[in-house]
Amino acid sequence: MTTDLLNRRLTTSRLYDLSFNSVSTSDNGWKISIQGKCIQHSVELFELLSEYLYANDVPFKVATENRFAMINEYPQQALKAMTIYCPDGFDFNELCEAVYSRTIEYKGWYNINTPDGYSHYAGGLFIRNDRDLNGSYVPASNVNYIPRYKINVG
Repeated sequence: MTTDLLNRRLTTSRLYDLSFNSVSTSDNGWKISIQGKCIQHSVELFELLSEYLYANDVPFKVATENRFAMINEYPQQALKAMTIYCPDGFDFNELCEAVYSRTIEYKGWYNINTPDGYSHYAGGLFIRNDRDLNGSYVPASNVNYIPRYKINVG
């Protein structure tokens, strides 16, 4: 997808996010959120990560203008420029390190607080598991335990 096309879709979409690789399964709950302030950050992250994510069948989504526009109403949700879901059977540490190594120079996350229920991994990466022991979804606002760095879930 070209930068112009992605920019246009992120600007005109009625959705909050555009999903990619959504046919891959990811029921383990592990995800990475990369914070940002505008669709240019979503585009930058897409350009930095899409080749790797596509090559490894990793599901992800990027924020549209609608997501960033909800900053006053839902500040914790509005700044999620990209969310990456760890595929079942994929080592979460490996995914985090691969994403981090490709986003070291990304600065869109500066001056953004760690989202509720997440733990800061490194750089712009914030991680969490959104499933309880029964596999049920747990909203970030209900998370009592925040996992720490270098979690091995593979």
